[in-house]
Amino acid sequence: MRHGRRLLGNCLLAAALLVAIPACGHRGDPLPPLRHTPPSLQDFRLSQRGRELELSVLAPGSSVDGIGYESLAIEFLFVEGAKDIEKAGRRRQLLARPLERIVDTLPLPASGSIARAAARGVYQKEKGPRTLTLGLVVQPEVRAPAGLEAGLTEKGVHLEWTGDVPEPVNATVQAPRIPGFPSSPTDAAKASDPSKQPGSAKPLDAGKPPEVAKPPEAGQAPAGAVQGATPIEPEKPKSGFLVYRRVGSASYARPMPPGVLEKRALQDKNAPEGEKVCYVVRAAASLEPLVESAASNEACVDVRDISPPAAPTGLAVVPRERGLEVVWTPSGDQDVAAYRVYREGPAEPRRRLAEVPAGGSAWTDESAKPGVAYRYSLTAVDQAGNESAATAPVEAIRE
Repeated sequence: MRHGRRLLGNCLLAAALLVAIPACGHRGDPLPPLRHTPPSLQDFRLSQRGRELELSVLAPGSSVDGIGYESLAIEFLFVEGAKDIEKAGRRRQLLARPLERIVDTLPLPASGSIARAAARGVYQKEKGPRTLTLGLVVQPEVRAPAGLEAGLTEKGVHLEWTGDVPEPVNATVQAPRIPGFPSSPTDAAKASDPSKQPGSAKPLDAGKPPEVAKPPEAGQAPAGAVQGATPIEPEKPKSGFLVYRRVGSASYARPMPPGVLEKRALQDKNAPEGEKVCYVVRAAASLEPLVESAASNEACVDVRDISPPAAPTGLAVVPRERGLEVVWTPSGDQDVAAYRVYREGPAEPRRRLAEVPAGGSAWTDESAKPGVAYRYSLTAVDQAGNESAATAPVEAIRE
């Protein structure tokens, strides 16, 4: 009996020790290493610009597993016609920084040929997925605008140029029809219904002759058409002018809103003040895909404030012992830097006598001669040196 109790106690002690001893050794399967593979590229474009084809894409900032890049390569693939772009396409790799837009150009192929291109990211020997293959039908070169001029106005930068609006073109590459695959919803419906296949006959109800479709009467919609609906005409390709702007040493990117223009002028109300901005204009014959001319001449301007402040009000001239005191009500503009006092008299042309710092509202003309009638006027000057219109003159005589 005692032996049995002792054996049971030893078993319980051994079990407690096993529970108390922490687990060691195997801790689960190791995680796979993070991949440096580039992700799918964004915003890939194929355009015809002047005498060149332009390929551009945005470089990624990190790999598919979030590993940040210091640099990587962008591989462009290009082919003419319907050849396999992987097997027959020309390849070119360009070094890129993260989130940088990479641009490559190719000589323009013959008009009427089909250009196709794609792109992928490459890090060392790891290649990312290829973008969708874009294509366009090469068009004759579009004539570029000329005579671009840029000038400052109180509302921003005013642009004007010369040139003709190009005729719109359709540069879209039509998808080829693959034998055995439906190319339209109607073909798909026929493919799924055996009775609509050639040589198939729809079973008829016994004793009933087959129904014959009647042609629509005058003014009646065809069979299957939605009653009251207006036929939808395909949208015509758009053409016109596209304006591009760069700030400082930056590059030209997308065209400015409002997009394609038919007129030959634009007011840029959002030009950043204190910066040098430059503009070019291109004539576009197609927007999707983009077919446009070479750039016009470049026009640059330093954007600054040229809007004058509001003129001061309440001008009055009061005779004093020391001379004639000019008083006024300050301008309501916050950027006023000073007020300028002007005087004219008999045989004396209008000239500036004084400049009073902002905050002042009075100045005494001690040079006025007794008994002489003088006419005084006042202007406000802002921080940029813009001067307001002059107030109406006020005449006074020193006693």
